[in-house]
Amino acid sequence: RKGALNDFYPKFHSELNFIEQYWGVVKFQYKSSAQMTDMDAMVHNVIACLDDIPLVQIQHYENQSARFISAYSQEISGSMATWANQNQRYHGHQTFTPLDG
Repeated sequence: RKGALNDFYPKFHSELNFIEQYWGVVKFQYKSSAQMTDMDAMVHNVIACLDDIPLVQIQHYENQSARFISAYSQEISGSMATWANQNQRYHGHQTFTPLDG
């Protein structure tokens, strides 16, 4: 569709893809719920688990992914990006300040 914007995330990098983080929490919640054999009940339960995750938590995953993307775009190593991401979170920054050479 003209004017649409698509974001493509790396396949196996869950810290870069907030949808994977969200889905991981939903799967954990679903596995913790009562097991069902009826397909309609399962679908209802999955939808309930999806709806139970607060929007603010999903936005947290999105912001965290944006910080990792920002760090990696500045060629910061994985362990340093993780450390910086954990420390940045407390200051409310969305991205890293560019490094000056």
